[in-house]
Parts: sequence; C-alpha cells; structure tokens
Amino acid sequence: MPNVFTDQDAEALAQLLEARAIPFGGMSLEQLDGFLCGIVVSPEPIPQSQWMPRVWGKEPRWENERDRDAHYAPILHLKAAIERRVRLDEEAFTEQDMPFIWVPEDGGPPDDGIPVGAEWADGFLEAVGFHEFEWGEWEGSEEWVTEALDLIQSLSGGEGVEEPGHEGRLAIVGQLPAVLHDLYAGGLERKAPKQPVRKAEGPGRNAPCPCGSGKKHKACCGRR
Repeated sequence: MPNVFTDQDAEALAQLLEARAIPFGGMSLEQLDGFLCGIVVSPEPIPQSQWMPRVWGKEPRWENERDRDAHYAPILHLKAAIERRVRLDEEAFTEQDMPFIWVPEDGGPPDDGIPVGAEWADGFLEAVGFHEFEWGEWEGSEEWVTEALDLIQSLSGGEGVEEPGHEGRLAIVGQLPAVLHDLYAGGLERKAPKQPVRKAEGPGRNAPCPCGSGKKHKACCGRR
C-alpha cells in the first residue's frame, strides 16, 4: 500500500470513524491525524497495542481477526503516510501532504464553533500523554521543543492558554509541517547512539619518553 493518503482514502476513513469510533468516544479524522502525528514524532516509541484502542474509544467487538485487521488497515495506512510526511523538508512538501485539518472554504471561522485546528491539537496532545516525562526531558534540553509544543497547545486552547484568534490559528496550521519535520529530525538525533569519547593512547611505560630526554617514559614524564 503506497504511503500516500488520497482524498478518497480520507473520505472512506472519515466515514468509518463516524460509524465505528465517534459514537463510542473515539476519534474523528482530524483528531486521529493529530494523534498519529504525536505517535510518530514521540521521543520514545509507543506500541500499537497501546495507542490503537484510543482511536476507537470503546473498541468494537470485531467479528474475527480478519474483520479487525480490515478496520485497522486504513488507520495504519494513514500512519505510514504521516511517517513519510514528517520526513519531508519544506522544499519537498506539497498541499497533498498537509495535515487533515478542516478549514471552511471561505477561510472564515467554522460555523460549528470548534476553532480551526483544535481537534487536531487535542489528538496530538493525547499522544504526548503516553510519554509526558520523556517529552519534559526533551523540553528541558531543547528550548525549541517547548516552543513547538506551545504552538500546538495554543491550537488546543484551554485554561491559561492565550487564544491566537482565527487568523493566528490559520498561521499556526501553515507552520505545522515544518514543526513536525523538526520534531521528527530532532528525535532521530536525540535517539542516535552517542560515540564514547576515547582518550588518546599515550606511549607505553617502557617506550622512550616523547619529550626527548632519552629516558624511558615511566622514568620521566610518565612517573606517577
């Protein structure tokens, strides 16, 4: 299955979630996109067995494993598309690679009263909850990570969070691809094994001392 999520794929998944997830406290497509973005850029891996049940709310009783896997497939397809999406830098990014955040065609505020990007941000922050301590450590060592999370938190809203306003929300949504790419790339660097610093080997104790004295190293500069 290609790691590109088309508009047709999105429509089919949205309908699936409306029927099998949302009525049971599960996620909408927009919330799911944010949630999976948070899973993908998490500072520590999150097993599918932990995050998948959150998608459905009260996970349905599947008829059998085949039925379950058929419903899991479009979720995993979107996750694979997001894994591809966050690897892209700004030059390679296209409109097709934007997060699934609904914005009215006229560009104005939504009629339903839900601010632009709020559901997406709620999903992302729910994924952060799996590894709050590790995110906190990362924020403590990298100020830009705090700035990235603050942007997403401003979309989510809540007590004590400054409301960016509709135009501000649109601006933040436009920044999300770059923010997610930076979190992905920064996470790879953070997880990369560090090479141990090795001390340069000095001359052997019975070797001539490098100072040129003519003495053995142990009787000259190597004396302890």
